[in-house]
Amino acid sequence: MNFFFNIFEFNITVLIFASVFLGGIIKGTVGIGMSMFSVPIIAFFLPPTTAIILLCVPVLITNIIQMNIPKGIGSFRFFPMFIALILGIIIGCNLILEINLSTISQIIAISIIFAAIINLFGINIKYINPNLEKKLTIPIGFFSGIIGGLSTMYSPYILAYLVSVNLEKETLIRTMATLYFIGSIIIYPIWIYNGLGTLNDLIWSAFLVLPAILGLKIGTSIRGMISNENFKKTILYILIIIGISLLIKNT
Repeated sequence: MNFFFNIFEFNITVLIFASVFLGGIIKGTVGIGMSMFSVPIIAFFLPPTTAIILLCVPVLITNIIQMNIPKGIGSFRFFPMFIALILGIIIGCNLILEINLSTISQIIAISIIFAAIINLFGINIKYINPNLEKKLTIPIGFFSGIIGGLSTMYSPYILAYLVSVNLEKETLIRTMATLYFIGSIIIYPIWIYNGLGTLNDLIWSAFLVLPAILGLKIGTSIRGMISNENFKKTILYILIIIGISLLIKNT
């Protein structure tokens, strides 16, 4: 991380902090997007794995904030999916050193675009039978975990499902924050253990918490001005943009 101490590269440092700040605004507004927005920008200057690790502490802290723990646990509805997610993440993290990440990224990109478009055109399963929901969400969580262990991009499939069942805006935010928090406390330690991050990366990750929280507060204020319908459409449009960006980057 010598670039932080190089005056000649001061502008790069500013861009990194700015990308995390803007990512925080996006996350505060729609509940997702900080890593998805910030990591590709940081990856222009640093290795992608370093860019991901730099978001470690901001991701953990902002998700704790959005979980709104004082309100307690609203529902155990998606508990089976989260358990399946954890199992998938453990498998994915252990496969990361053996699989072509470019191929995985292409699969992720296509899947993101597909899932978002389906939801954008009105798929609605609001009144799904609870027993059927378990049968659907367990494989969704498991597959998302495998993809997440390989890339930290484990939310698109779960998010597409949560949007399709018409969760209330704040409930969706808290559910996604819980998802990200659970995934992060598993993925980051395994990645670091596998040599994909250093203690120095974690130290600088801590410095990025401030711009992340400032952005999150601004985004949260913006979220209050957006209707549920526009809120969900915004999420889906962001997913499509992310998917196209990933596809272009890895072709």
